[in-house]
Amino acid sequence: MTTSLARRSAAPSVLVIGGGIGGLSVAIRLLAQGHDVTVLERAQTPGGKMRQVFVGGLPFDAGPSVMTLPWVLDELCETAGVRRADLIRLTPLDPLCRHFFADGSQLDLFNDDPCDGRSPSDAAWARSTEEIRRVCGSRSAEEYRRFRWHAARIYQAVERPFMKSPIPRNPLGLMLQNRVRDVFGLWRIDAWRTLWNGLGRFFSDERLRMLFARYATYSGADPFVAPGTLAVIPHVEQGFGVYAVEGGMYRVAEALAELVQRLGGRIRYGAQVDRLVLDEANHRVVSVEVSGERLSADLIVANCDVQQLYERMLDGTRLADKLRKRYDALPPSLSACLHLTVASDAQKLPLCHHNVFFTKDYRHEFAELQSGPPTDPTVYLCNPDFAQDTQRWFFLTNAPALPRANHVHEPATQAEPWTDALIDRCRERVKDKLARHGIDYARHKIAEAAVSPATFAALFPSSRGAIYGSAASLKMAAFVRPPNVLPGLTNLFCVGGGTHPGAGVPMVMLSAQIVAGLIAQRFPSGPHVAKSLQSAGSR
Repeated sequence: MTTSLARRSAAPSVLVIGGGIGGLSVAIRLLAQGHDVTVLERAQTPGGKMRQVFVGGLPFDAGPSVMTLPWVLDELCETAGVRRADLIRLTPLDPLCRHFFADGSQLDLFNDDPCDGRSPSDAAWARSTEEIRRVCGSRSAEEYRRFRWHAARIYQAVERPFMKSPIPRNPLGLMLQNRVRDVFGLWRIDAWRTLWNGLGRFFSDERLRMLFARYATYSGADPFVAPGTLAVIPHVEQGFGVYAVEGGMYRVAEALAELVQRLGGRIRYGAQVDRLVLDEANHRVVSVEVSGERLSADLIVANCDVQQLYERMLDGTRLADKLRKRYDALPPSLSACLHLTVASDAQKLPLCHHNVFFTKDYRHEFAELQSGPPTDPTVYLCNPDFAQDTQRWFFLTNAPALPRANHVHEPATQAEPWTDALIDRCRERVKDKLARHGIDYARHKIAEAAVSPATFAALFPSSRGAIYGSAASLKMAAFVRPPNVLPGLTNLFCVGGGTHPGAGVPMVMLSAQIVAGLIAQRFPSGPHVAKSLQSAGSR
């Protein structure tokens, strides 16, 4: 039996598959446009990959840990008629991140002052420049200044045509849908060099080259393969600021879910979508199968990896075969091994909110990632309680995605399964890295847990544990990444970190903005009917 969603307006009804940040964000925007929206989330809580786990009785953010581009969140809330500060409180971090190198040196980077990445100036990044001068010398400080202008120009070139607009099928399409000055600006994005080689043009100090190459991993990419365009990410962080979220990152997911419901949307938890039923022509989704029940709606928005669509939800259809041929050969992004630790007597340690402990040999680390977790990993530590005696340590080390058996398009990876023994070995490598910088893990640890790529693969079907979907390691990654509208279907849209414009919390929210804009163009809902909320409250 097929159940049609009850209409509360003349606007098209929408089913959003997945209650991650992309699904919640697009639901908010479509509700504000006057659509009738139901979110279907397989878990019992909102957030998707932005999730929360408990260790030693304390809540840990076990997903995204960095909040930047606050204007994206501000605009999302304004669309719904609320102030972001009434829902989610942000505090700029100082320093932005602390970096520990294998030679024992330590370097802090800071948010630019003022934090306005659209108006770059040497004065804005003066504090970081002086810190680099202190640690690496005057030559490096001048190199950093030149690099920041380069990264700022990339941002100016990509913000409108890539971050805020649907992606065409090929570069020629950019000329048709963008202003002439935007198209000419794309010559600045350094797409034909690898990020590592591009950084070699700026930095003579290997430490700084490693530091800025690491930003490729924000999208799960290998800096020795990924395009130089990813140099934009440091500018996104420093130019617009990195922020702490009051209550933790999971507060963002909670607040957006609350806003969906206050705007009149529905969220059904424990609702796993098993299949999308197409019409005879394979041009429209006519219903969605959820635990034996069929739901119908005018529009479907999928907040999941495109692989899950063709491997499971559309399996057996002609469309699935087309999607498989187009996307199956894309390499997966990196995965990660997480170690979550409750630490005591830690207030005097030289840690801040975001910390990175670098390997001795960055190239060797990524060579090892072709077949398993590296023996000398770069370790990221998020420590939101750094000013307190009891702290929550979130360690992340890169790992390859799980292999896919008998797959002709990619070499075998991760030959060793993620057993407790391998996880323990990875934890020992984290301990060794901390010990080199005078931090005795065993003395401070009072509770611990781990999350492996196998855990991610079980939580997110068809992902193989790849946290960011397909890797952004191809020179034309923007054009081969799944778009927001899948070819051949008139009423199915895609949102989230695995689709355009890419991974990261603000990019996922921009993905929702693009999808809502496409729906507004193709399926106008008439005048704005969502009630403006004067205050959504705070927690």
